[in-house]
Amino acid sequence: MRWFKVAAIAAGIVITFLVISSIAGFLLEAAIAALVVAVIALAIRTALYRRQISSRKQDNEISEPWYRSTLSRHDTRDIDDELARLKRETGR
Repeated sequence: MRWFKVAAIAAGIVITFLVISSIAGFLLEAAIAALVVAVIALAIRTALYRRQISSRKQDNEISEPWYRSTLSRHDTRDIDDELARLKRETGR
């Protein structure tokens, strides 16, 4: 009976060690994953910030609209009016 108790205590110690080491490994992997996600988020944020700064146009440049609209064939009068307005503004 005495050897049974010693074997049970030894098995309990081994199982406890395995559980604690697996939890520590999981926490280490979670910390590495969080670090990777934070670095990716920081890289995206920096890229967007730099794009906003570099996309500022000078006053004399014509900026593109924020939306893209398709022109139908029936809007040729509007296009002609817009072209005439642009010619008047540029003095051509």
